[in-house]
Amino acid sequence: MTKDMPDHVAANRVANKTKRTKRLRGSSERSEFYDVFRRIDMHNGDKEVCWEWRGAHGLGTRQEWRPRVAIDNKHYYVYRVVYQLYTGHTLAKHEVVRHTCDHSWCCNPHHMLVGTQADNVADMLDRERVGIKHYHVKRIMEMLEIGCTAEFISRKMREGYDMQIDPSMVRKIRMRTVYKHIPWPWGDNYATARRARLAKLRAE
Repeated sequence: MTKDMPDHVAANRVANKTKRTKRLRGSSERSEFYDVFRRIDMHNGDKEVCWEWRGAHGLGTRQEWRPRVAIDNKHYYVYRVVYQLYTGHTLAKHEVVRHTCDHSWCCNPHHMLVGTQADNVADMLDRERVGIKHYHVKRIMEMLEIGCTAEFISRKMREGYDMQIDPSMVRKIRMRTVYKHIPWPWGDNYATARRARLAKLRAE
């Protein structure tokens, strides 16, 4: 403090400095939430391309790196923050942001849809991000239609495509419990008839 400064002036300066510090801290936290776009490469606003996050990343639920930001000592996925800022929709805990571009680092709100985890899993299967490729599943379906056993198909997929597919997975495909999004009239009829027979046997 300045020498010989009156006590009331010194007290006011300390109080004003404290208020100023609080305002600065508050604005820093606020800008971190509202100004996430400063750390996003928006490619001059091009809606077609992915906008990459240039800040920190953290591990996601499947141990994959995803863009994250810390706000008030809490961690958020950046694309969730962007989606809420852009649309004004407050995401519920059970709601997820689905990327139509399949790029988990993308923060372009034009590439985002809101949905449930079930929707997200359906997207993954439909776009072949996980599991067996569609053309392999269809090959399995063709062999099932001509009466091949699950064990035979498992062996053929290993010999012909170097794929380790357990017979139990082939049976699940036949009963339409997996890959149901792939149209297969024969499989639908088989699974329906099979379940009807099993239900009749249990009733007897």
